[in-house]
Amino acid sequence: MFRHVSFRRSVAAAATFAVAALLSACNDSISVDGGGRTTPDPRPDIQSVATGSHTCALTTAGAAYCWGYNANGQLGNNDTGLITATPVRTVGGIVFASVSVSQVDDVTCGLSTSGAAYCWGENEKGQLGDGTTTRRLVPTPVATSVRFRDLAVGTGHACAVAASRAAYCWGSSPNGAFGDGSIGTRLTPKVSAPGLTFDSIVAGGDYTCALTTAGAAYCWGLGTFGQLGNGAVGMSTTPVAVDGGLTFRQLAAAGQGACGLTSDGKAYCWGHNFFGTVGDGTVVRRLTPVPVAGGLTFLSLSAGWQTVCGVTFAGASYCWGYNLGALGDDATDHSSVPVAVVGGRSFRSVAAGTGYACGVTNANAVFCWGSNDNGELGDGTTNTRLAPVAVRWK
Repeated sequence: MFRHVSFRRSVAAAATFAVAALLSACNDSISVDGGGRTTPDPRPDIQSVATGSHTCALTTAGAAYCWGYNANGQLGNNDTGLITATPVRTVGGIVFASVSVSQVDDVTCGLSTSGAAYCWGENEKGQLGDGTTTRRLVPTPVATSVRFRDLAVGTGHACAVAASRAAYCWGSSPNGAFGDGSIGTRLTPKVSAPGLTFDSIVAGGDYTCALTTAGAAYCWGLGTFGQLGNGAVGMSTTPVAVDGGLTFRQLAAAGQGACGLTSDGKAYCWGHNFFGTVGDGTVVRRLTPVPVAGGLTFLSLSAGWQTVCGVTFAGASYCWGYNLGALGDDATDHSSVPVAVVGGRSFRSVAAGTGYACGVTNANAVFCWGSNDNGELGDGTTNTRLAPVAVRWK
């Protein structure tokens, strides 16, 4: 079913958020054993989580843990067990600053604290950037001496912003997601979007968007659903400016649409909107940025394949779009406007994945919700969850 949710419901949920957050924070750091005794939680402190076709999280010490589907070694634990429903540590001892997960492909990439890029998982299209098409079961260095400040994994390709702020991409793209006028396959990183410099980069379903240091957004690649934001449909093999003259401080790439946060925290989205992913109260495709309904201001945004989530400055989480549990509102109706994630927890960040989402609380704990066919929620089951559940740490 599709639901155009009254925004008053979201505001009412927010009204009780502060009290519920205080109560839940007390429960994020303890567990109860079989005899009813409270014991210290065995979980590590988590700084960030990345979602897509599987899930990975970084501890505050920079260790990467992953869980979910693992047919191609994308969990990085030197194994290909199909389903791993609780976190496993990636091998190699690399201290990561960030990780990124593809929304569709079985690929994970990460940046070390020194800016070195590593990728692992499937590699049929050269997505790992190591000069081969051989899948890797452990983090494998991307074949370049370039050091990066940001990295994003799309569908079939990956891109990164170098310390010099030049963009580099690798993998396969039939629609120009490299941004240098070419299509095809490249097994190692090459300069992309020549002539432009960027602060950050995001990647979706065979398209890429990036943000300049001045806050101008550019996109390139597949544009069938308006995901390039330039008022047109069709592909562009070179960067096009996103229309509207908006200054953004963050971008997020969904499968076939994109969103941006302005400097004052206002959310705008564009592109595919069949499930309400644009969040403007309609299901009409948008070729240029339109405001997300409700007037909320967000600290951060994250876009999954057809779902978008944001965290307010107060730590409340809202999601919109496709929903078989991914909105975390204890329902399964799609929503074309933001709805509050239930539970009252205060989140520092939320990451929307493919049919699910996860968030990191202010207590450095991870909670996930939504589809769980492959254990991507990390709670030790494959049961769909309509509300946030804690990731289970062994």
